[in-house]
Amino acid sequence: MADYGVFLGVKDGLIRVRKGEENRTLSADVKRIVLATGGIAVSTSLLRLAAENGIEVVVLDSSGRISGKFSPLSRKGNVAVRREQYKAQSDERGLRLARCFARGKMLNQYYLLKSVARNRERGDVFEACREIKRRADRVLDCRSRDEIIYEEARAAEAYWKALSKFCEFDGRRRKRHEDPDPFNMMLNYGYSVLMTLVFDAIDSTNLDPFAGFLHGDNPRHPALAADLMEEFRQPVVDRAIMKIKPEVKDGRLSIKTRKEILLEIHKRLETQVTFKNRKLPIEYHIHLQARRIERFLLGEETYKPFVVR
Repeated sequence: MADYGVFLGVKDGLIRVRKGEENRTLSADVKRIVLATGGIAVSTSLLRLAAENGIEVVVLDSSGRISGKFSPLSRKGNVAVRREQYKAQSDERGLRLARCFARGKMLNQYYLLKSVARNRERGDVFEACREIKRRADRVLDCRSRDEIIYEEARAAEAYWKALSKFCEFDGRRRKRHEDPDPFNMMLNYGYSVLMTLVFDAIDSTNLDPFAGFLHGDNPRHPALAADLMEEFRQPVVDRAIMKIKPEVKDGRLSIKTRKEILLEIHKRLETQVTFKNRKLPIEYHIHLQARRIERFLLGEETYKPFVVR
């Protein structure tokens, strides 16, 4: 992540980072450069080096939402994938994926809440765990997107109410337009960062990021990226921000707090987790799940939601 007052350039084939009198160089063997604040200068030489080495340059706004992205030129020639994706929006495959995305989220809520309750010896939270698990199991029998969304919403109510016993907020998940408290500000910021990563994973495939199965189509909202993100909210963001005491200045998270969130999310993404008999960093699993959606739509494998026990 690049910070305020930094100049990014190139020196001898390496990424040059300069801030005031401080200079250092980094290998071009990185996946992504994230510009998370204003006051950063980037040279065209750096952009050229990024293009040649497959590095993405992502710009975030003050809320952690992606404002823009510089990506190396690539070709997406597998039209068959998108054709099947659009067909699946109105057949059983799309419903199957919607169930998986929602159930993955609900099971991750269940396991995270259960773990926190055990560690902090709060037996009164286990009823909420059981409620979430019941809702997750009911999703398997849902025959429409509306039914799935209903079960997911009721599970979310139980999850946030129970989680408020351990974190400083009133048990209701608030979005930006709802005047959120500091804890929800951290959630919103963290989810925006996660959306950037999931969108990148979808965008690296032949899938259309805007054609979803659980979330409705919206030209301003990448529905498929939002679908896949559901499986990673708790393993990446919720676990990360529970360690942070937020600072708020002028109605916004302080730069210090935003840096802490990015650092903790980075740690979570690097955490190795075993899923489908493969022990890999969570960030790798995000990309693998995107590819599995592709293969599922082509009839090459089944799809299983990513769950961390």
